[in-house]
Amino acid sequence: MEHFIDWNIRAAIYWLMFALAYGLVLRRHVQPTFNRYYLLFSVFVSMLLPLMPSSWFLVSDFSHTTTAVQLPEIIIRAGQQMSTGNKFVISAVETTPFFSQAFLFVSAFTALMLLLRLSFLFRMILINKRSRLNGMVWVHLKENKAPFSFFHWVFACETLQHDNRFTQIITHEKAHANRMHSLDVLFFEILQLLFWYHPAFYIYRSEIKAMHEYEADAVALSQTKKSDYQKALLDFSLGGEILLLTNPFNVSLIKKRMLMMNQKQGTQPARKWLKLITIVPFALLALMIQSCDFSAKEEQEVAVAQEMPAESPKMTENLPAEDTQDDVFPVVEVMPVYPGGKEAMVKYLSENIHYPEAAKTKGTQGRVFVNFVVEKDGSVSNVKLLRGIGDGCDEEAIRVVAGMPAWTPGTQRGEAVRVSYNLPIKFALN
Repeated sequence: MEHFIDWNIRAAIYWLMFALAYGLVLRRHVQPTFNRYYLLFSVFVSMLLPLMPSSWFLVSDFSHTTTAVQLPEIIIRAGQQMSTGNKFVISAVETTPFFSQAFLFVSAFTALMLLLRLSFLFRMILINKRSRLNGMVWVHLKENKAPFSFFHWVFACETLQHDNRFTQIITHEKAHANRMHSLDVLFFEILQLLFWYHPAFYIYRSEIKAMHEYEADAVALSQTKKSDYQKALLDFSLGGEILLLTNPFNVSLIKKRMLMMNQKQGTQPARKWLKLITIVPFALLALMIQSCDFSAKEEQEVAVAQEMPAESPKMTENLPAEDTQDDVFPVVEVMPVYPGGKEAMVKYLSENIHYPEAAKTKGTQGRVFVNFVVEKDGSVSNVKLLRGIGDGCDEEAIRVVAGMPAWTPGTQRGEAVRVSYNLPIKFALN
């Protein structure tokens, strides 16, 4: 449950940022297809970003601290606890059963209502007469309900068969089907199970349905006379109930739809690119937030670690008795090689470094930077801490690095030489 809460909170934050960008940039200058794709894309990005490890967005470089070869980062996961990001909120939710129970209750009720609406729709399909019409399946309703559609099914009263407006209705609903608008609607109904509390959900759901109608209106207007289509729309504007899962012909956006139909349609690529540029800062801000570890404790530990001297007697192992005055090279003609290659080195480190129990208990996580030297005989020496996070993580990293098997030494002009390496090791609870 704690991992789900962490993901949900982060996704809600990112979604709120994208919703703010939509409200400031796109909402007043509607381009239906562009706006629709933005709404869908921003939801997917908001949900995927929290699943991406922050290390994807961070580059740790300690070349300014010591001249050495930078090795790829090794990630050690606890496998039991989660990131301490959102720790306050998560602990509040977990220690107060009412919040988690209320969330689950509302989500379960929403899921039940969704299933009931779906079952009602499919029952209507099964018990009513059906016929093929212009690539759609017309479900003949006996009740005098306003027309609506769900995927390729059009639900309309039988009495409309001889109405000259029926062709315009079918054209409109076929546009919904061809553009898979019902899939969007169904996706947002499922999304409600996870984000029923989020104001951005209700804004997005309303906006996505509006974009659907604008797109379908544009298709219908390309195939019929504007005045006739608008009259048909007005005639059905007050008729019958509306099912949430469907694309109703008489959706309550009449004024906005009329304004959209009367706008001069023209491509404005410059404005579209300007909109994209204005959205970029919000996307970058989301990436910056994801790149953080969301942990004040970790930040304090890193700040303390950065003040540590480059070499510490307690944090140094395997200091050779001889050749301490020899030059240490950052780059040589033939670089040292770990037995089995880099993949073998990563396997050795990941299998032998264990997440300290003290660090798990205290929620400690972060990056430990270790420097070591591959000697002329291939042995690993001068293992020292460049930056640490404490609670046993520093000692564990140094212990395993110092115990590395002998490398194939590096050579310069045919002679074996000493080569320095920096190794970042990330301890991650989640």
